[in-house]
Formats: sequence, C-alpha cells, structure tokens
Amino acid sequence: MQRLFTFALVVIVTLYGSMHAFPTHADEYFAHEHIPAVSTVPHIALILPLQSPTFGQAAEIVKEGFVAATMREQPLPLTIRIYSATDDPLDVLITYHQALDAGAVLIVGPLTRNGVSALASSHVVEVPTLALNVGNSDMGYPSNLYLFGLQMENEANQIAELAMAENKRHAIIINDGRPLSLRLKTAFSARWLAEYGNTAESVQYENDPEVLTQLRAHTRGENNIIFLAVDAEKSRLIRSYLNPTTPVYATSQLFVNHDDSLFNNDLNGIRFMDMPWLIQPDHPGVMAYRTADQSRSADMERLYALGIDAFRLMALMLEAQTAQEIAFDGVTGFIRFIPPNQYIREPVAAKFDKGKVMLLNTHIQPWSYER
Repeated sequence: MQRLFTFALVVIVTLYGSMHAFPTHADEYFAHEHIPAVSTVPHIALILPLQSPTFGQAAEIVKEGFVAATMREQPLPLTIRIYSATDDPLDVLITYHQALDAGAVLIVGPLTRNGVSALASSHVVEVPTLALNVGNSDMGYPSNLYLFGLQMENEANQIAELAMAENKRHAIIINDGRPLSLRLKTAFSARWLAEYGNTAESVQYENDPEVLTQLRAHTRGENNIIFLAVDAEKSRLIRSYLNPTTPVYATSQLFVNHDDSLFNNDLNGIRFMDMPWLIQPDHPGVMAYRTADQSRSADMERLYALGIDAFRLMALMLEAQTAQEIAFDGVTGFIRFIPPNQYIREPVAAKFDKGKVMLLNTHIQPWSYER
C-alpha cells in the first residue's frame, strides 16, 4: 500500500448527517464547527451501524474507543468523518458510496458480517478499506479490502495451537449447535487436524444431567484434550462433569469478569485466550488507555478496545508502504498481517486458577487457515 498523503491537515471528526458537531474535549484534534455533509475533502471515513436497533449500541462503543485513540495518538494528516448507517447491506453500500463521493481516501468499516459481505461482492472497493469483521466464508475479497476484528474463529485455531503443547493427539470438541459454536468447532478442527496424526470428535452439549454425567468417562484418556466451543455459563456447568485430569481449553467466551470469584472458581484449570485489555492490566497500551470507568460488560469492553486498535491500525496503514510491514502490540492483542488480506490478533494465553486469571508464559503464532 502506498502512502496516501504526506501533507498535513487538521484532524476533524464529524458525524456524517448529524445536526451537531461531534463532542470532544481534545480541542487540538477536533474542530467544533460542523463540516457540511456535502463538502468534498480528502478524508478518512469511519462507517458504523449507529442507526441500527440491533448493532447500534455495539457501534457506539466502537466509536468511543476509536475517538479515544484520536486523543492519545499522534495527529493524523487527514480529516476523519464518522458516517452513521444502519445494518442493512444496501444502506452500507449507499453510505460507502457517499464516503467515496465526499473524498474518502481510506475507509474503516463496515462492522457487521452482512455489511462486509455486501461490500466484498459489490466490486466498489476503490480505496483501501479496513473492515471490522469478516464476510461469508466462501467468498473472495477485493485486493483493497483488509479484514480486522474480534472474530473468535481466529482465537479457536490459536487455541488449537496452544493445545498442541500438551502433546496429545485426540481432541473432544463440545459444541451447542449454535452458529458461533459451530464456527468455532470448524476453526479449531481445521488447525488441530492439520497436524499429522491428530484426530477429533464432536460432542453435542445437552442440558441433561444424565447425558452430562457420561462426559466424565467419555473424556477420560491420557491422549485427550477438550475444547469447549460454548459460552461461560455452559462451560461452568460442563466443567464439573469432565474428567479432572484431561486438559480443557476455551475461547474468550470463557471470561466474563474478574470480580465473580465464585463463578470463576468453577472454571479452574481451563486455559483460554483473551485480549490484554481485559486480562493484562500491566500492558503498556492498556495502562495508557484505561480510565476509572469500567462499568461496561466484558463484551462491550472488547468492542471499545477494537475501536482503539482500529484507529491505531488505520494510522499505520497511512504510513506503511506495504500491508506486510505493519505489526504492533495492541490492546486487543499483537496485530500483524497475514496474506492475502487479514490483520490477525494474537491474544494473551491464560487460565483460571483459584478463581483468578493467571497469564501463561507462551507465544502463539497466528495461523492462517482457508476460509
């Protein structure tokens, strides 16, 4: 990717179509006057489904993290405009065209899977675009469309990599049949079975004590590991029925908060991966951005962190000659480029011990798998 601009402009954030200027306390980065939506100027566009009843709250949190980063990072050479859309794929495309017509030279978004799918199949990606999700797994992506986000599928294959350190050969994957759970099962299996000699089986979760009781005998065996492709509540219920000597792994779904030691104690011994923002308070980036307000849920905190790293990644895209040279230690994990078009996060490995999160001294190399 070539550098887009070398001249300096004042960094201004505007909510596209809003009646008011975007509120901020960073006077040196933002202008208080509203830029007319029809004005054409080279700028960076952030497209979020702020008007969506379903995704509006998530989009607002991503926006807050993005704006927080503008207050702490180096000033940019371009104006930033925030475009408010719905989650309707057609509206995403219309908004994308509006941004292009208004002079966008780099676009961040969309946030939803359907939005990314629509954009990927539209053949209108004219400028470098950093999508904050992935599209349908069976589709290709334009060369200018880069993928970044919180996809747990990437966590699942990194967890498989972590589990290989046990030198076990058979994985028992427990899923609940939901779309996310099935995607995690597929991603974990792809990495696990790529290792010669490994085998795997899938077990359907059922909230039936008789069925759960059978798990203890089923998961016993010196050659086994267990992957929980389910959320924290189900993992907590399942944990007590598993063979206690068999290693157990899960994704960031496992971590809800630090405060409920009773809940976390039921997850003791389970290894998982999550972002530094939540489980590594002494991380330099986390210390720089953390504030006293930690009232959000873990899921909302992850979205806030996504907004921070989306800004930081976008800023590096402006400077880099190629996508491959970009790598940095973000609050969502260590971020690096994997061809053909992904920026992968490497989360932090941890486990629950006596109801507390204990970081593991390990390094997992992100693995690119076929979609």
